[in-house]
Amino acid sequence: MPGTEIAPKVEISVAMAYGRRLLDVVDRLGLPRAALLRHARIDAAEWSAPQGRLPFSALVALFRTALALTGRRDLGLEFGRDARPDTFDVLGYALMSCRDLEEAIGLVPLYRRIVFDSGYSETHFGREGGHVKLAWVVLPEATRAGLPYCDLLAESLLASWAGFGRWITRSELPLREVRFLHGAPEDTLPFDTFFDCPVRFAAGENAMLFDGDLLSRPLVQADAALNLAMRDEARLVIARLQGGHDIVSQVRQALVPLMPKCETTLKHVAASLGMTPRTMQRRLVQAGASFHGLLDASRRELAQVYLRDSSLSALDVALLLGYAEQSSFTRAFRNWFATSPSAWRKGW
Repeated sequence: MPGTEIAPKVEISVAMAYGRRLLDVVDRLGLPRAALLRHARIDAAEWSAPQGRLPFSALVALFRTALALTGRRDLGLEFGRDARPDTFDVLGYALMSCRDLEEAIGLVPLYRRIVFDSGYSETHFGREGGHVKLAWVVLPEATRAGLPYCDLLAESLLASWAGFGRWITRSELPLREVRFLHGAPEDTLPFDTFFDCPVRFAAGENAMLFDGDLLSRPLVQADAALNLAMRDEARLVIARLQGGHDIVSQVRQALVPLMPKCETTLKHVAASLGMTPRTMQRRLVQAGASFHGLLDASRRELAQVYLRDSSLSALDVALLLGYAEQSSFTRAFRNWFATSPSAWRKGW
């Protein structure tokens, strides 16, 4: 799922919702969240934005400070015990409303960037022998860039996968094995109890394995209309994350909601940015870019994201990208990738 190259000075961010979940946990354990933020040297004002982002370094500081103040080595398990949709921001609601567990898990790699920025980790979903494996992979590039690996963060993520999976299916979801990249804590009994399966530490990866027949387990809050709406919102969130304050980023961000309306004209985009077409064109020229070049590049990138979503047909993708006909989209796609959308999707 979606380069992995990062520069050492780039700060990776995390959905604020994930950090707030940790604050809820420490509250429940009797540690005032204000004390945690103070000891972690984080300004409480940073938590005011409902869909804000938290620097990755701040999230690690929160976990490590929470451990120091509570002494609870099972903090990550407590994090995952009551994981709910808001733990994962809009992605959580998209997962909750899927048809079954397989569809939900398939969305995680597609929209993982909503929770963790690209450049730190990836989520892999595949098979190992007769079992399904869901793995959280911290990229080597992240380590080289000085971004720390955090035991508690890895444990919180796998625990929240398990806890959220139990909640959306209202069932136990038996696991075959859980693996952690890091070494074992002094007391491993809480891990065996929480996951209710063999838990291996220093296992070379962070992953959980389970039987493939669980993938057909229906979700109790499946809702096709809500799911489509949440996927649309997830795509918009990712588009905002890719955007910036320069004119090129502003135009690319403005194009996304206008594509399905077939309003990706110079006039409509300029109006959405509160400027005249002439001003926008002049600023793009100064930035060394062209409007039609940005439109083509945006469609090219989004086509790859949309085609990875199995719920979208090729016609759906064409309409989302602002093509009046599927044939026009197919021609454009062949120009980009020298293959058809259907062939690209099968090979992905």
